[in-house]
Amino acid sequence: MRDGFWTVIFPFVMCFWVWFVSRVKKKDKKKLCAWILLLASAVEFVVALGMVLCDLRGFAMEATEVPGVGGLGLHFMYSGFRGILGVLTAFAWLVTSLFSFDYMKSDTNVIKYDVFNLLTLGATMGIFYAADLFTLFFFFEIMSFTSFVWVAHRRTREALYASGTYLGVAIAGGMAILMGLFIVYHQLGTLSFDRISDCVMAGMDGVSLTWLFAAAGCMFVGFGAKAGAFPVHVWLPQSYTEAPAPATALLSAILSKTGIFGIMLVTLDVLPMQGRWGVFLLLVGVVTMVLGGIRGVTSSNFKTTLAYSSMSQIGFILTGVGMQSLLAEYLAGTIGTAGLTLTAGAGYMDSEAVTEITKVFGMAVNGTYLHMLNHSLVKLVLFMVAGVIFVQVGSYELNQVRGFGRRKPFLLVVFVLAAAGVGGIPFLNGYVSKTLLHESIAEYARWLELREYVSVVSSIEPVISASAKMMQLVEALFLFSGGLTVAYMTKLFVVLFVEKNSDKKVQETYDAKKDYASMVEKFAIGVCALPIPFIGMLPNLVAKPLAEYGLVRFGLSGLLAHHQENVHYYSLKNLSGALISIVTGVLVYLIVVRIMILRRVLAQNKEKGYRDIFPSWLNMEKYVYRAVFYTAIPFILGIFSRILDSIVDTVVVILRKTVYSDRALPYELPEGNRVTHRIGCTMERVRLLYYAMMRKEGYVPKNYTHKLAMKKTDLFENLRIIENSLSFGLFMFCVGLGLTMIYLLVVN
Repeated sequence: MRDGFWTVIFPFVMCFWVWFVSRVKKKDKKKLCAWILLLASAVEFVVALGMVLCDLRGFAMEATEVPGVGGLGLHFMYSGFRGILGVLTAFAWLVTSLFSFDYMKSDTNVIKYDVFNLLTLGATMGIFYAADLFTLFFFFEIMSFTSFVWVAHRRTREALYASGTYLGVAIAGGMAILMGLFIVYHQLGTLSFDRISDCVMAGMDGVSLTWLFAAAGCMFVGFGAKAGAFPVHVWLPQSYTEAPAPATALLSAILSKTGIFGIMLVTLDVLPMQGRWGVFLLLVGVVTMVLGGIRGVTSSNFKTTLAYSSMSQIGFILTGVGMQSLLAEYLAGTIGTAGLTLTAGAGYMDSEAVTEITKVFGMAVNGTYLHMLNHSLVKLVLFMVAGVIFVQVGSYELNQVRGFGRRKPFLLVVFVLAAAGVGGIPFLNGYVSKTLLHESIAEYARWLELREYVSVVSSIEPVISASAKMMQLVEALFLFSGGLTVAYMTKLFVVLFVEKNSDKKVQETYDAKKDYASMVEKFAIGVCALPIPFIGMLPNLVAKPLAEYGLVRFGLSGLLAHHQENVHYYSLKNLSGALISIVTGVLVYLIVVRIMILRRVLAQNKEKGYRDIFPSWLNMEKYVYRAVFYTAIPFILGIFSRILDSIVDTVVVILRKTVYSDRALPYELPEGNRVTHRIGCTMERVRLLYYAMMRKEGYVPKNYTHKLAMKKTDLFENLRIIENSLSFGLFMFCVGLGLTMIYLLVVN
């Protein structure tokens, strides 16, 4: 059976049919194009799910190559990790297509939206099934440009501004990834993921770890920008806010995961078991999740809050990826010191310490992988709910949407499931993945703190890139960020379902809305919300098999498979982390939201309402990136160019006055050429000599130079006229023909 190649090609083929239908002059062509998009998404989902089932039954997946593209060709492969992401992508496109069927029916440029929706689907599938860095980069760039149209879809001033930022960051990120590819190819001679990891692990001659770190840093800029990681997250808030709700759901649920996917591949293949890289990812992840949480709490816009929530959850995932590197380094150092061999079929390790480390490493891997899936499900629900609210209210501002969710039980249930799920509330999906991530951090911090004890018991002194105090701080910020998630989700819940709108007539209108969403829209939202409690209540039956199947991609999957014991998620120890986050969230909500925000507005406007209290001067997009790239750099380059221009002008003036100064040219002729000039001068001197010898008087120059120049001009002009005439052409043709005939007669 083929790998994911056909799931990549099929959406591009369906784009042709959407274009063909758009050229037909029919009244219902918008609806027909929407049906094509829905059909393509359904086929993608069935095929992607079928590939997973075939793989589970043991059918081999054949690798596919498309030669000639970019000189390296496109290569595709299948693995459990890629298969799950492919199913998730197709599922997200299917439910958002269902949702947009009614949501986008009254919108403008719907056909264009459908075309670029299909193009983005094909490009996203190409990323997840890519077998090398070049294929991933090829489809990553396609996805960046096609999804740019989503952000600019409304064509308002704000949308165009946001799309400009999105495109600028995408282009800069793409160039950074390309530079990373150049470095990797120069150092390793290959871009294939399997061969890259083999080359790095084998320690090939000439491979520079410093250059690989530089390549990983370049690629992080591009992939991290798409994921929304700090400090390249500046495009995210406005782009998420301005794009249509179905597109925003895909941006958050799927497209952000393409960036995480790229970072994970760089971490696992280019820099495997490099703790310094893990520390970098850990720090970036912590800053991202804390900053996103703070901005989510202080925002006064419903959709912008969800956008910063996505940024914060990406920080949780990056923290998990960083923990994988640190624990892999610790595990590799432990195994190497103990003189043990790490193989896929080891089955067990003689050292109890190694077994314990491997279990925690599996927690970090499983937690990262599951939080990617959980976040996708949650954000599909939340952004589609935001779309329903926007259609009915016409705004995302919290003061406008207050009280809209009252007396709407369906909206209440799905929102609570999603909000509590992402907040890490027990018995829901987010609690499972966050518990795994938290336990991996806590256990690693404990090992570092008891390093001397581990050394005595196991006679092991593993390589360590982090410190115990640093990991304890990371754990505290992890729990605090979980509390921020609870705080801003509580804020949205209270605004929608508890508080009433300040305008009584508006509140009465909201309460009277019973048909706020169609059955198709409710079905799309409900299907995404259904797995949230299912995963949370049965984590060892649902989450564990999913994680184990996805681990096929990881090089340590064989070892981990023997240590994936059931985790006691609802033990007192694990529940304590969630309880700390919940209490922190309640305190942050009461202090920041109920006191700081509302009190400030009460003092100013004598009316309680929500305002964004985050300082505007901390806007990185406006006061850092745009100020630097649009103002500072052009100004500096302008000064530099002006200095260079002045230097060149000065050099030219000096040369003109010295080496290249003007002087009389004795050979400069007013007319004719040198031959006529020489002959004319000679004739004039001969005549002058003749007058002198004959002692004649009354010598008058004849100006032979001028006369010969005139004769030369007449002669050459006549010859030029003859050459340009038809007669001359015919004459030369006859001469050529005659010479040809003579040649043939002589030869024969």
